[in-house]
Amino acid sequence: MNRTALFLVGFFLVSLVLAGACGEKKESGVTAKEVKKEAKEAVETALAYTQQQKEEYQKQLEAKIEEYDRKLEELKAKAEKMEKKTKAEVQEELDDLKQKREAADKKLGEMKSASGKAWEDLKSGMDSAMGDLAKAYDKIISRFK
Repeated sequence: MNRTALFLVGFFLVSLVLAGACGEKKESGVTAKEVKKEAKEAVETALAYTQQQKEEYQKQLEAKIEEYDRKLEELKAKAEKMEKKTKAEVQEELDDLKQKREAADKKLGEMKSASGKAWEDLKSGMDSAMGDLAKAYDKIISRFK
């Protein structure tokens, strides 16, 4: 959930609580107790939605990392068939790709244990790590074309 949506949900909840805190019964028959109950349900729904988004994002990342693992193995096999000098250059790039893959996996591990605001902050770092991994892969794959 983005920050704007979280802000709006929070603003709505605070408004409901403040309206209910007056302790007055409105013409519509809404009581402070009902407002508090609805606010609690809204917060629980927002948290559940955020958790669902986090889990879906993590599954997508795990699938991408597994795909890069397969690609890395294919590239290693192709590199074995190259000339010695070219093979050494490609090996350096393969090592770089492997490091970026490990960095992405580490970020993913951090995300799994994070919650709330920390998760949102780690998401941008994870996107950056996956971007670095994609660039390293694109760089090395150009040697095989």
